[in-house]
Parts: sequence; C-alpha cells; structure tokens
Amino acid sequence: KGTMMDCLILGDEIAEGIKQFRPECVTKTQANAPTDRWIRENGVKFAAKTVVISLGTYDAPSQTLENEALDNLRKLRAGIEADQVFWLLPAKAKPADAMRELARLYKDHLMVIEEKQRNQIHPTERGAQLLATQSQTKGKMDWTKPTWPKRAPPLIGG
Repeated sequence: KGTMMDCLILGDEIAEGIKQFRPECVTKTQANAPTDRWIRENGVKFAAKTVVISLGTYDAPSQTLENEALDNLRKLRAGIEADQVFWLLPAKAKPADAMRELARLYKDHLMVIEEKQRNQIHPTERGAQLLATQSQTKGKMDWTKPTWPKRAPPLIGG
C-alpha cells in the first residue's frame, strides 16, 4: 500500500475554499451536486489522512425523505479510509441529521460555516480559513465526553 494522501475534500463546491488555506488538499468536487448524483458519478471509495465532506445543500426535497440522505451518506462513509473525517453541515435538516448520526457512529468531526457570504451558502474567505483551521484537528471525536473544549458542539445546523 502506497503512502496515503494528506487531505481530500469531497462533495459539492462549498468546502473548496479550504484548499486556499490547505494547499496540500486534493479536491474532488462538483458544483451544485446533490448527494445521490455525486456518489453515482464519483463512487464511495476514498482514502486520505484527512477527509472533508460537503454534501446535502443541493439535495432536492424528494431526496430529503426519511432515510434517503442517511442511506447515501452511510454508503459514502463506509467506503472512506481516513484518520479523521470532517462533515460540513448543510442548512438542510435531513442531510445534517444524517451527518450527526454518522459522526457519532464513526467518531467524526462536525463543522459549521461561521461566516457566510451574502448568498448564505458559501463561506467568506475568513469562514473558509476557520474551516481549514478546524480541519487540521487530529484524531477521532469522542461524542460521549460530557465536557467540551472552548465551546459547545455544533449540534444545530448553521
């Protein structure tokens, strides 16, 4: 097995700004891609030390039916080999809930965009920088711990 790439950014274009601050990251992104189409066209097998996933924002209402978001994201997460995985929470409830569930299962990290552009979708440059910094956290997230460093966990979609 060869050396693992450092960082991989998957999904729609919303997390692409991270690359500006983490040039070692490789992006495999498609603009405006709903989750099901992205997975159909890109597959689910990925390996990197750090994986950042941004999906769900462009899912049609029909795809946010009960467990469709979860089924799609679960397939993707099962195919990922990584030391740490970061989910960028979309504003849509069903995919965001699915990400929270998978994050707890896999001890992944959740990120929210703290500073958005006027379109309320993309991070500002500073927002992207904050995400890039967060994405450098090493290791798994222990969701069972009752105490939280610095601030409360991002449990509600930003």
